[in-house]
Amino acid sequence: MSRPVRFRVVESEDDTLLSHLVARRLPGVSQGDAKALVRGGAVYVGHLRVRLPTLRVKTGERVTVYPEALRKEELAPELVHIVHRDPEFVVLDKPPGVPVAQTRDSARGTLAEALRRRLEQEGVLRPYVGVVHRLDQGASGLVLLTVRSVVNASMHRLFVEHRIERRYRVRVVGDPPAELRCDAPLIELSHGRVRVARGGEPRARTATTLLRRLEPVQRDVDGCPAALLDVVLETGRTHQIRVHAQTLGFPVLGDRKYGESTPPTEGEHEREHEDDEGPSRLYLHADRLRFAHPRTGEPIELRAPLPDWARAGDDG
Repeated sequence: MSRPVRFRVVESEDDTLLSHLVARRLPGVSQGDAKALVRGGAVYVGHLRVRLPTLRVKTGERVTVYPEALRKEELAPELVHIVHRDPEFVVLDKPPGVPVAQTRDSARGTLAEALRRRLEQEGVLRPYVGVVHRLDQGASGLVLLTVRSVVNASMHRLFVEHRIERRYRVRVVGDPPAELRCDAPLIELSHGRVRVARGGEPRARTATTLLRRLEPVQRDVDGCPAALLDVVLETGRTHQIRVHAQTLGFPVLGDRKYGESTPPTEGEHEREHEDDEGPSRLYLHADRLRFAHPRTGEPIELRAPLPDWARAGDDG
C-alpha cells in the first residue's frame, strides 16, 4: 500500500473544492490529477472516502490522500466479461491479476470499479456496486457483485449459510491421490493471511474442502509433477483452498503466499502482502456457481470458460 499524505484544512482554505485543495497541497499534482485521485477513491475527508471532486471542505477537517494511486491503470472495458446480468446482481468472469475490490488507497484498476464505470457509461445515475465475495487477485473465474444495495444482505446470507455451490479448478504441485478432503479449521490473521488453527483456539472457524483429481498427473515446465483438481467448498473461508491444499502437501501452482513449506505466524507482516502481488499467475479458477435467486427462488447455474491449463481431457 502506498504512503498517504495527511493534512488539515486551514481557515484560508475553508469552502474550497476538494480537488482544488488536493492540487494545491500536493506538489506536482495537476487539477486533472487531483480530480482523478478523488474519483478513483484515493481521497478521504475524516474517515470517509469521498469521490466527489466538487465537495467543499471545511476548516479543521482532516484530509488523507494516496497520491501513488495515479500510477494504477484503469481496467480496460473489454476485460469486464459479463456471464450473467440481473437487475439486482451481476456475475463477471474475472481475469487473472485483477483485484476484485478497492483497497484502502484506491479503487482504480479493480473489477468493481470497472463495472461501476460501465454502468455509468450506460446512463445509470450514481451506480452502486457491492462486493459480496472475493476471489484472489492472481486467480480467475466467477465473481458475484450486487448492483442494488438492498440485496446485499440477502446475497451475503447465501454465502454465509453455504447455499451457493462453488466449484473450482486448481492445478497443484505434486502427485495427489484420486480424492482428498481437508477439515482443518482456519484462523484469519490480522495482516490478511490465514493459517490452520491449533487445538482449542477460540478464533478458529470450521472449513471443509473436497478435492478430486481430474486426470493423470502431468509435468510442468520444470519437470515437476502437477495435477489438475476439481474442488468443492462446503464452507467459504478466506484463502481456504490455498491453505488446505498446502496443508495436504499439494500447494496450488503459482501460489507465492502459501506455496512455501513454513506456515505463517502472527509475527509476519508486510512481506506477505508483497508476495501475493504482481503478475504471477495463480492456477486457481472459479469454475461454477449454482444458487437460487434470493427473491424469486429461480435456480441459477453458471459456468465460466476454462483457461487452457484448467481443461481436462473430457472437457472437449
